[in-house]
Formats: sequence, structure tokens, C-alpha cells
Amino acid sequence: MKKSTWIILGILVLAVVGYLILKPKLNTKKLDFTYTALEKGNIEADVSSTGTVEAINTVEIGTQISGTIIKIYVDYNDRVHAGQVLAEMDLKLLNTNLNSAQANLAVSEAQLYQAKDEYERNQTLYEKSVISNKEYTNSKYAYNQALSAKKAAAAAVKNIQVSMGYAHITSPINGTVIERSVEEGQTVAASFATPTMFIIAEDLSKMQILADMDESDIGYIKDSMQVRFTVQTYPEKKFYGVVSQIRLQPIEINNVVNYQVVVDVDNKKGLLLPGMTANLEFITAIAKDVLLINNSALRFRPNEVMLEEIKPVLEEKAAAMLPDSLQAKFNSGINSEELYTPINYKKNLPRNIDGFFYQNEQGKLDFKFVEIGIKTGLQSEIKRFLDGSDLSEGSKAINGIKSKK
Repeated sequence: MKKSTWIILGILVLAVVGYLILKPKLNTKKLDFTYTALEKGNIEADVSSTGTVEAINTVEIGTQISGTIIKIYVDYNDRVHAGQVLAEMDLKLLNTNLNSAQANLAVSEAQLYQAKDEYERNQTLYEKSVISNKEYTNSKYAYNQALSAKKAAAAAVKNIQVSMGYAHITSPINGTVIERSVEEGQTVAASFATPTMFIIAEDLSKMQILADMDESDIGYIKDSMQVRFTVQTYPEKKFYGVVSQIRLQPIEINNVVNYQVVVDVDNKKGLLLPGMTANLEFITAIAKDVLLINNSALRFRPNEVMLEEIKPVLEEKAAAMLPDSLQAKFNSGINSEELYTPINYKKNLPRNIDGFFYQNEQGKLDFKFVEIGIKTGLQSEIKRFLDGSDLSEGSKAINGIKSKK
């Protein structure tokens, strides 16, 4: 082979080797980064749920006697006071029963008078040994029996009188009628259970929401925690309440264990009505005027070309700022092809430690470890930089790349 041919082949080999060496740098220069700026602002973490608006104290009012309703004095939304008559039952049958019971009482009183007179007379005769002990005992028994019969007849009269008192249905509390389930002329039967005629809410200026909370979220809920919610009638208006009770009884809904949380709500304006569906946000944490970063920057993962260039920086900063156990796991994540995926990348870092890529003052790709505070679906709070540098608003973090055409 000619010498010139060897020279040409040597040049080609050098060119290929040089290209392979310089390829990562050439590819890096062809990359455009997209950025998101760190900014100051407020952030809050919350847990979502739905619930039903209800009056805090409601009383179901029924009747203890059967009969026909002859008069109803109240309707929906009427304000009532304790002792006010709400409805009246027909007394005709009770009056008839009362007359019969009073007649039975009169008969029993007459029988008692007769039995008592005979007993007292026989007692005197027995003491004088005029009559036998058997005759005296029989008269005493008849007297006691007549006395008991009179008491039973008197109790029957009293029982009917008490029932007649139940014919006037009254309100036990001050409140508002939120349900009326009967009409005038309707017959109600109270033989097995007390039928509900009215439901009265004590104070509609104070309401409560009963929310079902999933077992995975119930640990975040605390007493006196602030709650923000909306209702469909006023989708743009925010209402606020406070957690007053976490009920410990588990409720299984669609094979998921839930716990009921009670939220107290001020309703002085009367905008909230019983039965409304509320979409709630339990505010578990809040921070104001803190440095925030868009989560897209925390999720960003360098491609293979960028990783080749930034890997020494990542390993150096991990060695300086992470404990040995975390450092080893982090390095294995960036050095293993299996682990270096969008899902597993930085997976071994604790939840409060993360990091983002940026370009330093020399225009070179760099990385910064940060401690994370509150994290939402969109943003995260940066509590501090692990290298001790000052928090700076307006700094740009890389959140994407695109190739130049």
C-alpha cells in the first residue's frame, strides 16, 4: 500500500476519534434550555374532600298519638319559639274515650264506697265475735279490690288526659322549620314508631359540614384547622370554616376506609342552605413571602450528553452536601442506566431534599441542592440552599431543553 494511502487512513481515524471525543460538547452547544424563575410568594398545602352542609342542631318532631291532623299552624322556613303550637290533632275519639274512662271511674268510686262501708261494719262485728273470720276476711278483700279498681280507673282517666295533651304538637326549641311532612286532614299512626311531622333547625346562622376523609389523608387533619370551601351556587365565592371534630368511627365507602370530619361554619349572611354539597380544602400548611420554584425544574432530568458533562459536578456536590449513605445512593442513581430514568432519578433523596440545574456565571451547566418545604402540584417552597448561599429571587432554573434546527 502506498504511503499516501496510509496517511489518508490515519487522518480519517484521527477525524473519527476526534469527532467521538468532541461529540458531547458539540451536541451540548446545539441545545437550547428553557427556564423558570425563582420567585417570592405564598404557598399552602391542602387536602381535598367533599361534604354536605347541615344545621348544627336539628330536632325531629312527631306525635305520640294516632289520629287526624285538623290544623297546621306553621310552614317551611317559619321561625318558631319553644312551646309554640305547630299542629293540632283531632280530639273527638279521645274525648269519647275520656268520657268512658270518667264513667268507669265513677262506678269504681261507688263500688269502693260500698265495699268500704261493708268492711268497716264487718270489722266492728268481728271484734265482737258476731261474724266469722271468713266473712271478715272476704269483706276486707272486697274493699282492697275496690280500692285498686278505683286507682286503675283514675290512672286510665289520667292517661287519656295526657294523650289529649299530646294532641297539641309544640316546638321544643327556638328555631326554623326546615321540613314539614304532613298536611291538614292527614291521618298519622303512632302505634309502632313516632312519625316525623316537622324538622326544626335550631340556628341556621351556624352550620356544619360533614366530610368523608380518606384514611390516607386523615392523618393531616387536626382540630381547629382552617378549611376553605365552595358550593355550586356560588362557584366564585370562598367560604371558610374550622375543624371541630374528627369522628373515630371508620366508614367503608367503595372498599375504602373513611372517617367523618365535622367542620363548623359561620352562616350569618344565610347564603348556605342545608343539604348543599361543599368542595373542601383542608389547609394543612401555609408559608408566606417565601422563595418558590416551579416543580417542572425539580422534575427536569438531563439527557445523556448533559449528564456526561455535569456528572462530575453532581458527584462533587453530593460528596460535599449529602450524608455518606445518601451520597452513595444518589451517585448510583446517576451512574446506573437502569436507575437513571425520569421516575427513579433522585428517588433515593429524602422528601425534603431536592435539586435543580442552572447555568452559572460562567455559562456552564451547574446544579444546586435545596431543602424543600411545602410542596403542591405546581410549586415548591425552597427553605434553603444546602451550599449555604443566599436565597435569590429571579434566579433561573432549567426546566427543559430543545434541540436547535
